[in-house]
Amino acid sequence: MKEKLLKRIIPTRALNFLWSKINSIYYSGNQSICGMCGWSGYFLNNYCPKCKSLPRSRLLHYSLKSFDKNKKILHVGPSKNEVMFVKANLKPEVYHTVDCTGNRLINTIQDITKEGLKKNYYDLVIIWHVLEHIKEDLIAISNLYQSLKENGLLIASVPIYPEGNLKTIEDENVFKEDYDKLYGHSDHCRACGYDYKERFVNAGFKEVIEVDANNISLEVKNKYGLANHIAWISKK
Repeated sequence: MKEKLLKRIIPTRALNFLWSKINSIYYSGNQSICGMCGWSGYFLNNYCPKCKSLPRSRLLHYSLKSFDKNKKILHVGPSKNEVMFVKANLKPEVYHTVDCTGNRLINTIQDITKEGLKKNYYDLVIIWHVLEHIKEDLIAISNLYQSLKENGLLIASVPIYPEGNLKTIEDENVFKEDYDKLYGHSDHCRACGYDYKERFVNAGFKEVIEVDANNISLEVKNKYGLANHIAWISKK
């Protein structure tokens, strides 16, 4: 009742900001650290009360904590907390956020399965829980490879579904209404497995390092609010 009344008085965005401020204070402490925004305390149903990051986003911080600053970065389909993290911590010389939609986080409207990305230009490409939504993901990965400088890095993550799945499952004959049942989400074009790594190898990357949160100690996972997600850092 109180929340409904507040929504009538205060605009939604302002109300969300207010709740974020209240929760970030109420749940503050020294239990865990959100690497995305620097807040420390107790995560609220896996969410950071301050920046709303989830464990999958916090693996981005864990994977990139030693990356150099002042580089040219391409970020595909970023979330708000990812953009804030990159700007605050990596301080890029060039930062292109790209998507087809042109939402307010995007400064470059581009379909990454089409020609148009700068070639041999970026030091780092970030694509986080996006490739599973792209039907022509092999073309997308190839285009991202070409956009990188020599020795540039692509850091990518996709959800493994079901948990522990070793082999990627995709069938072009599956109807879209069956995606949720087979792939775990109505917008996913495949159920990714641990073998998804091979798509980066086959694209030409000379080195692919796996960052598997399952292999991180429980103490570190609890400290940084991580769960059982996976990422790959691929070097051109």
